[in-house]
Amino acid sequence: MVYHRLVQADLDQAWHYYEDASAGLGDQFFAEFLEMIAAIQRHPQRWGFASRGRRLAQFKRFPYKKMLYRVEAERIKVLVVKHQKRRPSYGDGRY
Repeated sequence: MVYHRLVQADLDQAWHYYEDASAGLGDQFFAEFLEMIAAIQRHPQRWGFASRGRRLAQFKRFPYKKMLYRVEAERIKVLVVKHQKRRPSYGDGRY
């Protein structure tokens, strides 16, 4: 598993958003992110395609967040973690 260089900033922003809403909620969001990463590693083809060969995984508990990733020959690359209300093209240039 590899990550686009901006994924950490995406996660930081989401963590702060949820932590500002309620103490401890940011950590719960991050725990769900880690669970999703583990699920993607086990079954990378599980989620459907979004566009241009990228797949879209949606958080269960945090419905306003989604994650785009790409399955490559030797690895899985997480491209973006974003708020669904954000402009639709946010992160589209990431590969």
